Amino acid sequence: MNKFFEDIIPISEKQWKNKVQVELEGLDYNKTLVWGTNDHINVKPLYISNDVDYYNLKPISNATKIISTNIKLENKYCNAYFITENNSDQLESIPSESDLYFQYHETLNFNVLKKLPHKKFLDFDVYGYYAQNGVRLKETRKADRDLIKKIVRESYCDKCIAIQADVYQNAGANHIQEIAISLSHAVQYIEDFGAEIADKIYFKFAIGSNFFFEIAKLRAFRFLWRMIMEQYDLRNDAHIVTSVSKRNKSSLDKDNNIVRASLEISASFLGKSDAIIVENEINPCDYNDDYISGSYYIENLTDQMGEKALELFKTIQNSGGFLKSIENETIQDFIYSTAKKEQKDFDENILQLIGVNKNKISFGNDERTKKEKVIKQVLFLPIVPTRLAEKEEKK
Repeated sequence: MNKFFEDIIPISEKQWKNKVQVELEGLDYNKTLVWGTNDHINVKPLYISNDVDYYNLKPISNATKIISTNIKLENKYCNAYFITENNSDQLESIPSESDLYFQYHETLNFNVLKKLPHKKFLDFDVYGYYAQNGVRLKETRKADRDLIKKIVRESYCDKCIAIQADVYQNAGANHIQEIAISLSHAVQYIEDFGAEIADKIYFKFAIGSNFFFEIAKLRAFRFLWRMIMEQYDLRNDAHIVTSVSKRNKSSLDKDNNIVRASLEISASFLGKSDAIIVENEINPCDYNDDYISGSYYIENLTDQMGEKALELFKTIQNSGGFLKSIENETIQDFIYSTAKKEQKDFDENILQLIGVNKNKISFGNDERTKKEKVIKQVLFLPIVPTRLAEKEEKK
């Protein structure tokens, strides 16, 4: 093996580019081999050690847990469970070493939670509800704030504020916007309730199909959150829970949905998600070590995402912060302008989903249950998740 590498003659990046330029036979290097993204990040064909800032390189050490949404499903790999109003009667069957993620509802009995020996998380986000619905969870802002204080004080959960960052991805935000808006979303709680609430916050992200970018997104977010915590003299690391994206899924091709979901779960592992929500049985990858740390390409993406997301975060904060930027629809403008371009690319087959707008498979009439539209008065334009294939499915 050593002799094999000894026979390889090293060349400089300049020599490599010169050789490639000859092979291109007059084609423009940048136009042919460098491609842009909706994040305004240009991806090069070659990355070298000079593209990585090794001084600031910090490997991430954590083990990823698997959150099952089905308590009855016998999956030996699941070590956490998502508890809803419908399956809360099955709590006794869950091993005490498993983590529990509780969906918030008004009838949730916190005295029951107090008695449980498990590590507990509450899926509760008043500001996220406000952004998604355009109305308050309670009648007034004061009532919303009082509810948050009560939950933090009485829920008996290790973490009880779940930043609903997955909504931004599913609504069409790009990676930079997801990071920046989620940071601003969380900082709003800290500014309103003090630095001590930071320990009660965790994050829920959706993972799309841009594999390497999704890995870099999670890593960049974790580093930026740590940097923001330092501004409050805190040492809190981000607790990140991921799920697969709904935006790129379609009822027209369920087989490819499974393929996409599998890649997204793999990206979650490599991105060092703390927990992954799964609906079916999976065999987890052995990704407890940080295999990505030092990767020229992904570390460079992480740095670029971090820099761009930090600038956008500062823009949102300078505009008054998360709530004001939601109410004046600044954040919606960011997300929907990106989503509109992505939808246009999909409609024109520039962005392709196999089995949906490319190599479309017809299964005849797809009988889907139509949801009744609920019309309500809103205070501003809500952030609503949409799938790219919705128009195609109606054809």
